[in-house]
Amino acid sequence: MYLDGRRVPQFLLARLCALGIFSADSVGILYVVERHLLVIALVMAVLVAPVLSAAQMSGPVVTSGESQAIAPSRSSATGSGSAATSAPGLTDAPISPGEVVHVEVFRSPDFSTVTRVSQTGDIAFPVLGILHIAGLSSAETSDLVSKVLKDNHLMLDPHVLVTVDSTSTGITVLGEVRNPGIFTPPGKHQLSDIISLAGGLTVNTGKLIEISNADAPQQKTLVPWDPTMRKTSNYDRPVYPGQTVLVRPCGFIYVGGNVAKPGAYATCFFSLSRLSQVIAQAGGTVPLTSLSRTILIRTKADGSRVIIQLDLDRIFKAKDGDPVVQEGDIVYVPASALKANLKQLTQYAFGLGTTLLYVYH
Repeated sequence: MYLDGRRVPQFLLARLCALGIFSADSVGILYVVERHLLVIALVMAVLVAPVLSAAQMSGPVVTSGESQAIAPSRSSATGSGSAATSAPGLTDAPISPGEVVHVEVFRSPDFSTVTRVSQTGDIAFPVLGILHIAGLSSAETSDLVSKVLKDNHLMLDPHVLVTVDSTSTGITVLGEVRNPGIFTPPGKHQLSDIISLAGGLTVNTGKLIEISNADAPQQKTLVPWDPTMRKTSNYDRPVYPGQTVLVRPCGFIYVGGNVAKPGAYATCFFSLSRLSQVIAQAGGTVPLTSLSRTILIRTKADGSRVIIQLDLDRIFKAKDGDPVVQEGDIVYVPASALKANLKQLTQYAFGLGTTLLYVYH
């Protein structure tokens, strides 16, 4: 028999009955109640045990403050197809400007942040200030943040996770491409990859591609490009989120004067356009041309013009170098006044001689 959770010895019960505190009937009743309680306890154990086992298999029990960090919901863990493609992740490639970085310090929300990498490769970190992370991978950035937290005596053993969302900012492609638009490819891409995503180049593509940043659109990088794609590897370079790629149209060289087909000729399909090539495209020179007085007119970057006199005869005979012509150049091949006068004089003399012969006969 138990009283207040403790077992009462038999001799003590007998003594209590002798003193009149308990009667034999009451002791019997207590024994009956004790047996019923034991049966009830066994029944409860059989019924409750499966429920507790099922609860343990469904997942760990977490507190309200840690539920979001320790036991995420199934929907947030898997996500839909579109969300999964844009979710941040670890990357071994160098972090580049324009990407969104997620820095999570375990059990320290004050040190966790989501920020965009500036064009100089820096991020603003809570309490610590500015950190330069451009060129580092996710693991290297995690080690850097952990080291800074330790060195500043803010945490003893920080656990840091850094993920990168490279699709948060798109790359704009404009100009002479088949499908211009904004593209958000995951990971790092070369200039040729972005042009391929835009459908490739058109037939009017020029030799220059202009790359600029959204934060500093006035600062432009000009990339020489070979439209024939034979020397692309020499100029191909990485393109980062937030940049704008402008494929310039094909330029023209204007040929006039004493040529067979004067007009404007595209420079798209030549890596270097020589003066002799342009003259050949124009059908060559015609008779009575002053080859030694050929003029090349070139417009400089400031808008001023430079006039260069060339000798086509010496160029054709490989006695002088064949100059490279640029987009917007004007080539003028003048006629020879002396040759024209000699031709007219010869025609006049021939006509006069014919007349005298006729009169003489």
